[in-house]
Formats: sequence, structure tokens, C-alpha cells
Amino acid sequence: MKTTTLIIGVLTLTLSLSACQNNASKTETDHASTDSIDMHMDSMSMSGGMKSGMDKMMNDMHQMEMTGNIDHDYAMMMKSHHQAAVDMAQAELESGREENLKQMAQKIIEAQKSQIIELQSFLDNHKNPVKNYDPAMKEKGFSKVMDQNMNMMMDMPKMDQSSSTDKHFVQMMIPHHQSAIMMAEGFVQFGKDPGLIAMAKKIITGQKMEIEQFKK
Repeated sequence: MKTTTLIIGVLTLTLSLSACQNNASKTETDHASTDSIDMHMDSMSMSGGMKSGMDKMMNDMHQMEMTGNIDHDYAMMMKSHHQAAVDMAQAELESGREENLKQMAQKIIEAQKSQIIELQSFLDNHKNPVKNYDPAMKEKGFSKVMDQNMNMMMDMPKMDQSSSTDKHFVQMMIPHHQSAIMMAEGFVQFGKDPGLIAMAKKIITGQKMEIEQFKK
């Protein structure tokens, strides 16, 4: 009788331990699965935020009616360009994991929101700009700069949906900054307004530095 009781006790303990191990294994699998889902959702969230920002920028730029005034048209284009950078940086803040990239995103938001205000102020004060170039003449001058910039943005790489939020941010911001630099360098060459020229030079210097940071 004692022997039977002992055997039953051992079997019960063995079954209990086996159940605990199975539950632990299931819990670890569930956690791994949850982490994978969370990362995928972060990536999808970032992709949506970045894609919508870029789509809006391209749509705005295609629909803009160029006035034929270099300063006015540059301010319009750069304002929309900056807003796309703000949107992408905001998506990084919301979904990114790398702290150094989130810090860069915050700096981009602060700097470019400030410049957006300046650009809007310029536009508000120049309602009837005098024409000083022909937007249709895309072979030379500021028209050529703007056309090359549009082509560059159209050729921007598509996001790899399997990548992380942080990788999306870096992959998109490098060519986006390069586009802004190209436009700013063209404006420094052909622009007239001293304030906008000073801003363009600031954009060139600042965004070249940020590109190097992104590459690292």
C-alpha cells in the first residue's frame, strides 16, 4: 500500500513539473511572438506616417502654381519640403527605438518648424511677386534647379517594409536632406532676397552635417 502511494506521488510530481515546463515554454513563445508583432506594428506605423508625409509633399509640389518669382517659388517649395521632414521626424519620435536618432528627430522638428514660420511670413508679405524667371524654361537657371530637384525626389528609394522604424527614418532622411541642399544651393546662386539666401546657406550647412550623422 505504501509502495503504491509512493508511486502515485512520484507520477503526480512528474506530471506537474512537465506541465510547468510546457507552460513556461508557451509563455516564452508568446512573449517572443508579442515582441515580433510589436516591432511589426511599429514598422507599419512608421511606414504609414513617413509615406503619408512624403506623398503629401510630392502632391503639394506637383500642384503648386509657380509664380515666376525665384524667391517666392523657393519659399513655397522649401516650406512643403520642410513639412515632410517634420512629419517623418515625428513618426520617428512616436515609433523609433534608437535614442540618438530620436534626439536628431527632435532637433529636426524644432529647426524646420522655425524655418517654416519664417518661410510663411515671407510668403504672407509677398502676395504679388514680380516675375524674374520662366518656370517653363527647364533647361537653364532656377527652373533647371527646380526640375532637377523634383526628379531627384521622384527617384527617392522606396521603403523596405521589413525594416525597422529607425532604418526607415535614416533611409528616407538622407536623400530628403540631399534634395533640400540641392534646392538651397541653386537658390543661393539665383535668389534675390538676403534673408532667404541666409536661410538657404544655413540649410546647406546644417543638413550636410546631419547627413554625416545619419551615415554614421
